[in-house]
Amino acid sequence: MPRIVGIVCSLVLLALPTRDLAAQSPTSTPNLLSIGVADSLYSNVLQEQRTFWIHLPDGGPLVDGQRYPVIYLLDAEQHLGGLAAVQHYYNQFRMPEMIVVGISNAEHRTRDLTPTEIDSRNGAAVGESGGSEQFTSFLSDELIPFIESTYPTTSHRVLIGHSYAGLFAIQTLIRHPLLFTNYIALDPSLDWDDQRWLNDAMVSLDSSDLSGKGLFVAVANEIIRFSDSLTVETVASDSSVFSAGIRSELSFVRHLESNPPEGLRFDWKFYGEDIHGSVPLIGMRDGLVFLYDFWELKRPSRYNDPSTPTDTLVAMIRAQSEARTKNMGYPLPMENDLLEMLAFMSLDAGQPEKARAVLALAAAYYPENASTHASLVEVCLSLADYSCAEEHARAADRIEGGNAHAEKVREFRKSR
Repeated sequence: MPRIVGIVCSLVLLALPTRDLAAQSPTSTPNLLSIGVADSLYSNVLQEQRTFWIHLPDGGPLVDGQRYPVIYLLDAEQHLGGLAAVQHYYNQFRMPEMIVVGISNAEHRTRDLTPTEIDSRNGAAVGESGGSEQFTSFLSDELIPFIESTYPTTSHRVLIGHSYAGLFAIQTLIRHPLLFTNYIALDPSLDWDDQRWLNDAMVSLDSSDLSGKGLFVAVANEIIRFSDSLTVETVASDSSVFSAGIRSELSFVRHLESNPPEGLRFDWKFYGEDIHGSVPLIGMRDGLVFLYDFWELKRPSRYNDPSTPTDTLVAMIRAQSEARTKNMGYPLPMENDLLEMLAFMSLDAGQPEKARAVLALAAAYYPENASTHASLVEVCLSLADYSCAEEHARAADRIEGGNAHAEKVREFRKSR
């Protein structure tokens, strides 16, 4: 058994792409980085062809037998590259691996993403607007069912939008909260329709039950575009049209802080060094890290410390698995590979009983994993617990076919 230095090293390994890392020739891999595969769907709701991109974790392929939560990203032409970069560095370590559906809003953007029809905004004429309910129907009745029938997905979905798309994300949370689990609104255009929509939205949120939902709002520093003296603390006193956007956002997030909707996990952040166009990258990163703060191992040094009592280690694994299951909405225990690594570390430290306790949890969480049962056979044999070894040998042989593990137990007992 190779010596495993520690759980932190294991996590680093887990965070790296698990696909083939061998060097490839330029002809076999023409692009250094591949982001998304284009697809399209004819929408009967919108009466037009709609373009989207599918980006798989680490570019694919998907792990056989695994199901994935899905991020629906609006304005994907601008933001899919940034989201792919965030996933590359944070998947598994700070957030689950997720399929991304990047939706094009290059056509009819204002029509699809705005909640009410208006003629002008900030003195400029507005064309088509107020069609967000139809666009929501396209998502709920056409695109999402297509994705879920084509890819191995779970019921856990995230909606991410910037500017008008951020406005759309918040509206979807208010009007159709069951459509997505988590929402990220990046500098949303909450001043739409002279704040009439905003005022109605805050009233609706006051009486909403949003248990199990999460919202993160990123607020960019648009103050520097029109004032050298105003700050995020004083901009509320300004009444110019130039500050309407940030004033609306601050009014919204501060209202949610003082009047939190029932059950909603909410946070927001002001980005003093980012403007409207630069905030999506850091906002997506911070939003996902906040919404999946339960994913990261808490106190990893305790996992790595051989002196951690077995009962404590088992309780930590259970708590981590329960937190993931609760927040994802379906059974999702700690990764089996990580549990096996913990067990091997315990063996390496001369603690076979601790290894057995960890592997027993793994077998309960992943009863059809032959590797786990095979590892338990080895550990139980080292403890001379033949009943345990035979039980897991039968399970491993059932999954793999044959009787190799049962034969190993018989041969071991003969040699004793």
